[in-house]
Amino acid sequence: MPKRKPHYLSAILSITLVLFMLGFFALLTLHARQLTRLFKERVDIWLELKPDLPQDDVTRIVQAVRKQPFVLPETVTYISSEQAANIMRKDLGEESMLEQLPEMMRDVVRFNVKAEQFREDSLREWREQFRQDSLVEELYVEAANVGNVGKNLEKIGWMSLGLGLLLIFAAVALIHNTIRLDLYANRFRIKNQELVGASWRFIIRPYLLRSVINGLLSAFLAIAALIGLLWIGRKNIPELADLEDMNGMLMIFTGLVLLGLIISYLSTRWVVGKFLRMRIDDLY
Repeated sequence: MPKRKPHYLSAILSITLVLFMLGFFALLTLHARQLTRLFKERVDIWLELKPDLPQDDVTRIVQAVRKQPFVLPETVTYISSEQAANIMRKDLGEESMLEQLPEMMRDVVRFNVKAEQFREDSLREWREQFRQDSLVEELYVEAANVGNVGKNLEKIGWMSLGLGLLLIFAAVALIHNTIRLDLYANRFRIKNQELVGASWRFIIRPYLLRSVINGLLSAFLAIAALIGLLWIGRKNIPELADLEDMNGMLMIFTGLVLLGLIISYLSTRWVVGKFLRMRIDDLY
């Protein structure tokens, strides 16, 4: 009977797909907390000032806001009513209906706060704190429900990782069947080697070596696809560069390599061992 080399392409693609999905879910979980932090620190808070304040009073308020322990000092910006009107004109146009914009606008101090300080109870405390200043009219938050959004992002990340772990069990069965079909053509060759006195270790060695190569190749393909996905994401959303956690990503990629080796090695060892344990009549 002619010898056929097993076709490992389907097994490699199967393992690659599983590793890619698990890696994607792991990266999503890794970045969920950092994404929440970035989202919170990008929410603008507006401190509306009383009209016609002297410049000295404006400077005092800006400095007071910058010194607050919950404020990111580099984000504090003073925007006069004229500047706000010019921004709105640029966005909406120069129609005559916008001529009264400066009178409608108020001087404001815009700032962002530290992510760990951005909570609903803190928002209420800040509002009451700033309202006590006779020069302050009101405090507005761009998105008051940011806390819920952050919690939802973390939940999505953990749910995705849990789904990925469930998928691995279904994927192992798929990979096992793929390897079993790949080795089916060589079942007589495997059995004949045993009959002529070859040890199980000698017979199984080339298949295990090939399984290691397949596992490494699958892991590298999956990692390359994930890196490509991250590159596309950063190209379209530059803010994602702020979320990079190289240590976390390195741990995930290392885990994918080890997982690829384990899945491919154990599946191959089990299938070849199964053929070795079979009787000759069962091979037909």
